[in-house]
Amino acid sequence: MGKLTLEITEEPIAGNAGLVAMGELMRISDIDSTCAKRESPNYQVAEKDILRSLGGLIGIGKVGFDHVRQFKNSEFFVTALGVGRVPSEATLRQRFEAMSLDRNVHEAMPMCSVRMLRKLDFKPRIVTVPHFVGVRIDTDSTILDNSDTKKEGVAKGYTGILGYAPVCSFLEGGLIVGAKLCPGSHHPLHEGALDFHAGVRSRVRKLTNARLLWVDDAAFDDGALMAARLKAGDSFITRHNLRREKPEILINLAMHEGQVHSPRPGKTVYTGSTRREREEIGEVRLVYEMTERTSKKGQTLLLPEYKVFSVWTNLEKVSDADILRLYRDRGTCEQYFAELKSELDLERLPSGKFSVNELFFQLGVLVNNMLRVLGESLLDSGVIGLKRATRRRLRTIMQGMMYLGGRFVRHARRVVVKVVSNGGFGEALVGMQRRLAQA
Repeated sequence: MGKLTLEITEEPIAGNAGLVAMGELMRISDIDSTCAKRESPNYQVAEKDILRSLGGLIGIGKVGFDHVRQFKNSEFFVTALGVGRVPSEATLRQRFEAMSLDRNVHEAMPMCSVRMLRKLDFKPRIVTVPHFVGVRIDTDSTILDNSDTKKEGVAKGYTGILGYAPVCSFLEGGLIVGAKLCPGSHHPLHEGALDFHAGVRSRVRKLTNARLLWVDDAAFDDGALMAARLKAGDSFITRHNLRREKPEILINLAMHEGQVHSPRPGKTVYTGSTRREREEIGEVRLVYEMTERTSKKGQTLLLPEYKVFSVWTNLEKVSDADILRLYRDRGTCEQYFAELKSELDLERLPSGKFSVNELFFQLGVLVNNMLRVLGESLLDSGVIGLKRATRRRLRTIMQGMMYLGGRFVRHARRVVVKVVSNGGFGEALVGMQRRLAQA
């Protein structure tokens, strides 16, 4: 075998063939309508080209305005994303900053995901337990680490880290149906929180008529929010904020009235439920679990160690065990946040201005949903030899589909991208693109 050498070629080869599917998803989501009123004949680069170009960059993990340079003369990038002209770095930054000052663009962005999912006839996954069948919505907040920066809105969050504190609502599988970027010091129940949750509910209702189950962290332990859930006819499971009372009260209740289970020597678990009075809503069911440890790591403890866990709910017929399991399943949304931060690289946002980062995060949420749609096509595809799963990580979708290599060919008035198979990912991308083209 001869020595391997490298050469430069002018042949149009695409290293991000998945952008073809991304362009189709942008068309289906009607992202152009979010900035339609801002279009001007005086612009050489249209407003929609700004959004499409930046969305395409986020879809391949390039978070930063400067990354557009490498696609400045890329005919494939233009054709795949339906862009009239690729903007320069300066144009992309300045025009996106101007767009971020328009609240109409911010408010219109979440509906792009709804339009895309409706046109693709997407149905949210159904959660089924005895005495409940419906769609769950997990709402939580996190901290985007932007320490060592002087960006507007960066402040110390509940973890002690300087950054932003976005609030997101997820459907099963990682689709985001509501997102709001907040300064790091803001509590998830800051002013406007009820309107945010009402907007999430309105969008989910456009996708399904099933019963809704809200699963919330202790930060959302609020009587007004629970009252809003009850008024809308929804169910909820909200973690009890134990900072508001002494744990000894629940410990004594569990030891006197709870059902006892000892999974192993040195550990005893008490579970049960009671009813508590809450302002604005009256009596609410409180399901609790108290763990007593008399030994730890093989060593007997001098004094027992107690740990209390409890949740509020209006699901009266569902068993205590199912209530606790349903709540703990929300741990998956921590993985969704981790994928947004690491795999889409949306942790350190690119601008020093809060409004720009706010709109950038909204665009990133839309791209996340587009990649989730592609992930659903991987689950349905039988040509990829991956183990069975209920979802695919964003990294799998990006490495398998977005980064596919292909050859860009113009012939006989046709434009064709010939992609490699790559163990079945190529076939999956081709099948998905054909489906999207018909939507």
